[in-house]
Amino acid sequence: MKATTDFTEITVFGARGHTLMILRGLEEGWQGRVRIRALIDDIENGFVHPTLNVPVISSDQRLRDYSNLPVLLTVTHPGLRRRVVDRLTAEGATLATAVFPEAVQVDPDVRFGPGVVCMPWTRIGANVDIGACAIILARAIAHDVEIGAFSTLAGEVLVSGHVRIGADVNIAPRASIANGNRQRWLTIGDGAEIGVGAAVLGRVPAQARMIGNPAMPIRDWVRLRRLIRGQDAPSAH
Repeated sequence: MKATTDFTEITVFGARGHTLMILRGLEEGWQGRVRIRALIDDIENGFVHPTLNVPVISSDQRLRDYSNLPVLLTVTHPGLRRRVVDRLTAEGATLATAVFPEAVQVDPDVRFGPGVVCMPWTRIGANVDIGACAIILARAIAHDVEIGAFSTLAGEVLVSGHVRIGADVNIAPRASIANGNRQRWLTIGDGAEIGVGAAVLGRVPAQARMIGNPAMPIRDWVRLRRLIRGQDAPSAH
C-alpha cells in the first residue's frame, strides 16, 4: 500500500453527501492548500459535480487520466473501503493520508497509518495508534487507544483511555466507548458494529452488533423491548 501526506492535488473516491461533509471538514485544516481534481463514483459518473465543479468519473477513467494523483478515500463502510483499497493497491495507486499532526489538540505521540482520514477538530491524546485507512470523524480520543485498520469512528464519538478497537469496526455517531483501565483494557473485536448513541462499557466480541445504553447485542435489546411491552400490556379480565 502506497500512501502520502504530501500533496496539493488529489482525486477523491466518493461523490455523495457524506463525501462533501468530509471534504468540508478537511478544508478547515487544508485552508485552500489542496485542489480536488475529480470525484470517483462507479455508479453515477460522466458529469460535473454541481457543488464542487469538478468532473465525476469512473475508476477506469481515474486510472487513465489521473493515475499520477493520490486518491483520498471517503467511503465510510469498512468492508467497502477495504475492497476499494485492494483494487487501488493492485492498480498501483497512492492513497492520500489526510491528517493534521501539527494541530494543537493532537498529541505529538499519535501514530497515523497510511490512508487515514482524520478531521482537524478531533482531539487525540498520548499513545494513540490509528491503523491504515481508518476514518476518524470523532470528537475526542483519549490516551492509550489502539484503532485497527479500516475502522470508522463517526461524528461525535467519544473514546476514553485504555481502549483497543479492532479492524473493520464501524462506530456510529454519538457513541461513547469507556471503562477501560491500565490493568484491563476495554476491547472491541474485529468487524463489530456499534449503534448510534450506544454506551460501550465492556468487552465487545468480534462481529457483534451492539446498541443502547448500556450497549447490548441487538438480539438482547429486542428481547428487552418485548419484555417491557408485555409488562405494559393491559391485563385481560
